[in-house]
Amino acid sequence: MKMKDLKNTAQEPQRPLKGLLISKSDLAFALIICLATSLGFFAIPKDQKSSPSGGSISGTVRFSGAAPKLPRADAAAFGMCGKTHSYDRLIVGKGEGVQYTLIYIANPPAGKANFSAPTIKQEGCGYSPHMAIATRGSSVNFVNNDPGLHNVHGYYTSGSDRTTLFNFAQVTQGQSSSQQLRKAGMVGIECDVHFWMSSWIWVTDNPYVAVTNADGSYSIPDLPPGTYNLVMWHEGWKMSGGDGGRPEFPGAVVEQRQVTVTEGGATTTDFELK
Repeated sequence: MKMKDLKNTAQEPQRPLKGLLISKSDLAFALIICLATSLGFFAIPKDQKSSPSGGSISGTVRFSGAAPKLPRADAAAFGMCGKTHSYDRLIVGKGEGVQYTLIYIANPPAGKANFSAPTIKQEGCGYSPHMAIATRGSSVNFVNNDPGLHNVHGYYTSGSDRTTLFNFAQVTQGQSSSQQLRKAGMVGIECDVHFWMSSWIWVTDNPYVAVTNADGSYSIPDLPPGTYNLVMWHEGWKMSGGDGGRPEFPGAVVEQRQVTVTEGGATTTDFELK
């Protein structure tokens, strides 16, 4: 080849390659998409199976037959408390429904309790409410709405075993005191001044708990499908004697049922006291 031919060949502009599948603009667009995806601007949906919807357990705790006439405490010596006072051990309402009965799951699924911190008032020489639920680690607030002395004595209670959790006096009307609940389980509350006064707090880590309403009804929602051991707990009301003015009761009435919850299903389980 002559030198002139070589010179002309070197100066010829390059022609585009035939069969090129991606243009420069396509490549730039692809790079932008990759960068945006890596930074989280775009999310590529994944084929995920949706979680099963929860079911529920609800029902009523009723007293079988006519509610018994229970003895009352002699309160005349305490002035502000009237002549007699109920022990508040059995409260039967509309349709023979039993209020303040605890319902909980003994083998609960994973879940985190988030109950509001309870306030227990001392009013008319009684505790209100008679039973409350508290999240473990939260605090319970006690308020004295009576014009005289009360004492608040809290026990961790398991069967007949009791360990003092707190014990303090509230001397004046309007006085308020808080106590932290660090351990899950049942806390029994008594007043060391007025022997008939009692209350209960169920301290829990999981949300699958209920206390019956005035008509005896309860509901535990948002349960994952599964088979559970559902427990009814009532403090008991049959007096068996006394010790220094404070009566003795034989213990709680406890019943357990196996209950199956289906996806999105509503299971009804009733209990009976007699």
